Amino acid sequence: MKLLNVMLLSALSACIEAGLVHGRCQTLPSGQSPGHVSNVSITSSGKERSFLVFIPPGYSKDQPTPAILSYHGGVRDAEDQLHLDQLTSPDFNPGSLVIYPQGIQDTWQGVPGVKTDDIKFTADILDYVESHYTVDKRRIYATGKSDGGGFTNVLACDADMSLRFAAFAPVSGAFYIDAPSCNPDTVSVPCNAQRDNIPFIEFHGGNDTTIHYDGGARKKECLPSIPHFIQQWALRDDLGSSNQETHIAPNTVRYRFGSGSTAGLVEHYFESDIGHDWPSTAPNDDNQRSGHHVASYNATPIIVDFFSRHSL
Repeated sequence: MKLLNVMLLSALSACIEAGLVHGRCQTLPSGQSPGHVSNVSITSSGKERSFLVFIPPGYSKDQPTPAILSYHGGVRDAEDQLHLDQLTSPDFNPGSLVIYPQGIQDTWQGVPGVKTDDIKFTADILDYVESHYTVDKRRIYATGKSDGGGFTNVLACDADMSLRFAAFAPVSGAFYIDAPSCNPDTVSVPCNAQRDNIPFIEFHGGNDTTIHYDGGARKKECLPSIPHFIQQWALRDDLGSSNQETHIAPNTVRYRFGSGSTAGLVEHYFESDIGHDWPSTAPNDDNQRSGHHVASYNATPIIVDFFSRHSL
């Protein structure tokens, strides 16, 4: 009995140290099991909303688990994002819970004309996830493609959400700004983040004809140039404007801001000849379109590694 009590106290201690709700480890909801994807519906702002949940094969209710929210692009859906980002592959993601929210009309808050409160939807998802799974609340992350990538920036710059997510990783992000005029290299990039040193990594192609790397007017709002946008994040994190450039392939450059303990707190990957894609060296739904091709690197393992280096 003494040994059993020690084991129970050890498991409870792990939950408490992870900052879990009420310090309790969570048994999986009925019908859900490790290694599988389930569809979950909740009510948010008076509407029924849904998301997919992938539970990693090694999930244990006694072990605090990181969680990644991955937001689909415009005119795509949660299932498309699941197949695109490969975060359900144990080769890339060995142990994180992955949540794929579904946008209303397949888009997200922050896109011009969208009135849905997806920040509230995300807060409701986090409340559900934290109360139904053994989640490490210090290690919750956000990534997404295109409109979904832009929404990760909305979350990063929200007063409450900036305190609940540890790091952000938009891919081919659409960072719309409502500005009276549009100079992509100087437009003010508003942000109301409520903590310092927010880890932020972005991936973009130089041949992106949807969300242009150089920015510009789109949908009656302004898209900042990606270099300007990333530099604003570096300045916001007090990293300065200088960066270290590393050519990881002939057409691909990694820009890393910061030094010492803050080295790589803000990063940007640029490949000059890929389009509006999720970078992958293997065929996916993006790079198999006409005029597109595989990238020189895989964004997904870089994202997972970046997330693993940061926590609240």
